Amino acid sequence: MKLVAMSGYEKLRYIYENNLTVELLAENLITCSVDDHASDVKNTMIRKDYDIFGVREKDRVIGFVKRDDLNSDDQKIENFVRKFSADNLISDSTSLIELLDIFQDKEFIFILERNSVSKIVTVADLQKQPIRMLAFSLISLLEMYLIALIKQYYPNESWIPLLSESRLDMAKKLMDTRMENNEALTLLDNTQLGDKGTIVQKTLEMVDKLGFESKSQCRDFFKKIEKLRNNTAHSQQKIYHDNNEFIALILQIERVIKNSI
Repeated sequence: MKLVAMSGYEKLRYIYENNLTVELLAENLITCSVDDHASDVKNTMIRKDYDIFGVREKDRVIGFVKRDDLNSDDQKIENFVRKFSADNLISDSTSLIELLDIFQDKEFIFILERNSVSKIVTVADLQKQPIRMLAFSLISLLEMYLIALIKQYYPNESWIPLLSESRLDMAKKLMDTRMENNEALTLLDNTQLGDKGTIVQKTLEMVDKLGFESKSQCRDFFKKIEKLRNNTAHSQQKIYHDNNEFIALILQIERVIKNSI
């Protein structure tokens, strides 16, 4: 049975699948000519702090070179060109969530626009604002589903004994404040994300439903997403210090959301 929030999930998923695409992250691909000397190109790449350059032959980009491949001798760039392949090309309409999946085993990918390559996305681009939007949206969506799921498992606020008095007091104070502002929300709506995680951890059926192998794995997940949400709210901070862990966490959030439905 689908939860009441399903329509909200479908709408938000439509947004990040059809509007949050790689175009929002992509940078123009800087290029050099097949006739350029490798040493000159490498010096330019070092000066501009680029690891990848596209390679032009006449007016067409035919491949790319990696800075670490280039020698300091007098060879031409044509001797170092790597050809594009299906493995390192994606469409400009690829969603950000698909991009994260791709970046599990890659550090850069080229963007194909109308049968030509003109842009690139690297792992470093995962710190940009559109990824923050995606992360925050997924966490907010997860919290919405947790509320629906907890209400399903614990009708009539029977979840209350699972939280400490101090955590309940915080939720009640927040609810009182919101009621003064005519915001009619339940007590559960006023709990923190970590509180909802606590309720899940203490409910074996929910731990299993959401795809966690143990309560400790569930606890670690909620700690990580709380940290992630805090980081997305502060644009001067990195979203996450370990790109691989960040990608794995975002993809796990999506899996947990799907399991909650």
